[in-house]
Amino acid sequence: MDVAAIYHEAKSKYAYAYDNETLHIRIRTAKNDVDKIKLIYKDPFYWNIENENNKDKELKEDLSSVPMIKEHSTGLHDYWICEIRPDWKRVKYTFLIEDRKAKIIFGSREIIYLDKEDDERRLYDLNNYYNFPYINYEDVYEAPDWVQDTVWYQIFTERFSNGDKSIDEDNVLEWGSTDNVSNDMFFGGDLRGVINKLDYIKDMGFTGIYFTPIFKAPTNHKYDTEDYYSIDSHFGTNEVFKELVQEAHKRGIKIMLDAVFNHCGWLHPYWQDVIDKGRESKYYDCFFINGDTPINYPVDGNNNPKINDMTYDDITSLNFATFAFTPLMPKWNTGNEIAREHLIGAAKYWIENYDIDGWRLDVSNEVSHQFWREFRKEVKGVKKDVFILGENWDEAYPWLNTGQFDSVMNYELLMAIWSFFGQNTNDNIHIKPSKFIELINRVLVTYPKNILKNMFNLVDSHDTKRIYTVCHEDTDKTNLAFLFQFTFPGTPSIYYGSEVGMSGENDPNNRKCMVWDVNKQNDKIKNHLESLIELRKSYKAFTSTDITWLDYDDDKEYLIYKKKDDGQEIYFLINNGDKEIYVKLPQELVNEKVMDIYNQKGIMLTDEVIMKEKSFLIFEKE
Repeated sequence: MDVAAIYHEAKSKYAYAYDNETLHIRIRTAKNDVDKIKLIYKDPFYWNIENENNKDKELKEDLSSVPMIKEHSTGLHDYWICEIRPDWKRVKYTFLIEDRKAKIIFGSREIIYLDKEDDERRLYDLNNYYNFPYINYEDVYEAPDWVQDTVWYQIFTERFSNGDKSIDEDNVLEWGSTDNVSNDMFFGGDLRGVINKLDYIKDMGFTGIYFTPIFKAPTNHKYDTEDYYSIDSHFGTNEVFKELVQEAHKRGIKIMLDAVFNHCGWLHPYWQDVIDKGRESKYYDCFFINGDTPINYPVDGNNNPKINDMTYDDITSLNFATFAFTPLMPKWNTGNEIAREHLIGAAKYWIENYDIDGWRLDVSNEVSHQFWREFRKEVKGVKKDVFILGENWDEAYPWLNTGQFDSVMNYELLMAIWSFFGQNTNDNIHIKPSKFIELINRVLVTYPKNILKNMFNLVDSHDTKRIYTVCHEDTDKTNLAFLFQFTFPGTPSIYYGSEVGMSGENDPNNRKCMVWDVNKQNDKIKNHLESLIELRKSYKAFTSTDITWLDYDDDKEYLIYKKKDDGQEIYFLINNGDKEIYVKLPQELVNEKVMDIYNQKGIMLTDEVIMKEKSFLIFEKE
């Protein structure tokens, strides 16, 4: 037994409160190394201590145990899980682990090999037990009830729809006049355009809109905020935005805005005051500045950075902290009271006055945990069921279990989907089903199940390639990627235009004008997404946090998995290869009558099915 590979940590994603009554306990072992694991547990205070001579005997009789289930496997490890409901919401526990040759107690302080029968007495030493002291309801992870049933639509406002030409400036180009877009182009997309398309969004089945920034800023992307309390004039007015929220709510659509609180834009008045007054500005400590003035680089007559004249040394030796190495985006000091009140005040303002439903937090992992804890307390105090979503590209459990976010953007899932159905942008490697399963399992064991239900699952965004491009503009491959996205636990998000087959490399090419000409839309992708949205709403198993892998073949490139919930058993068969194949069915489907729920027809199965290249089947047992 490889004991060095065994890992457990109390009060973590390995031991967490699933709800106010239930604990989930996980443990990691080396892959294919352990035969069985039993969780031994009891209340830390409930045992008879009157007769010390009989203490071990009485404790043994009071102990409870439950077998652990091998949940998922990754490249190196197996993960085991069990569920218990302690009578008094507290518990001490240890692990009894066996392979063919050995049996051990894996305790909190030591590992004990049970070589002799007498050694089992040591199983009753509570000093070697892990402890979950108490399930305090205030500490139990909780997200708004509506989130897990939401299907998101992400809108980059400047490129979605031009609905009010009267607010177009002179530099606005004709809609869709070029696909060779850049970050200094404007096409006139605005909030009136979104209002005009709300019925389209509703009819597609989307129930939430996530907007990239819409506040006053000089760029088309608006991530360089000038005024957090005003809608940018390119997009409309605060009053038009209020109308948009009201009209969206009438259609059952939630609204989430983008909070750029890691940094602001060069033109923000606080920063301009610092540029003007240096250390004498009352806003000086709202930023991270070295010296009396932030300016130590080439500037024009208005003290604006001459970006084109800046050298590598200029950019890497600025007197102030920025987002990345972007001189035009000074980083906020969120530990400063003035800055903190300004930013949190803005977050509350749009909830109190415009009834928005959520905040997506830009560059959230670069802002302090303390700020986000205060942010959560304040915005939830205004609207309890407001949704808080972090932009974390890496594992984000520390932000999700400590009173900060409700969810994060699931880029780990995106990378796995890209690598299997297309090619990962970073390494251009196409992976086989076995590796895909490992990567998906890694995501599944990274987060507690109650968090998985609310993860924000995307396959592209304004920061990435379009999924259609990742899949080499192959419609069938793109549809397979969407299928897996919609069957993974969490809440799916579609980037505007991806539902009609828009392509695009990374920023700015992924931000083209929305294609509204129906003759240029990819109906096969659009109809497929409409079907997936409807299936996800109709079958609770689609959103289940449990996935059972039934079969895969790296040569034929197919995989089969099952999802269960609410009495439903749904089977998914995916042929990710370029050839028609015969697929041998798992025994539980052989000679069974099933419903093909995608095509809504009954089928009597034999022991195999024929699958066309790049195709899928979805069966429900009747």
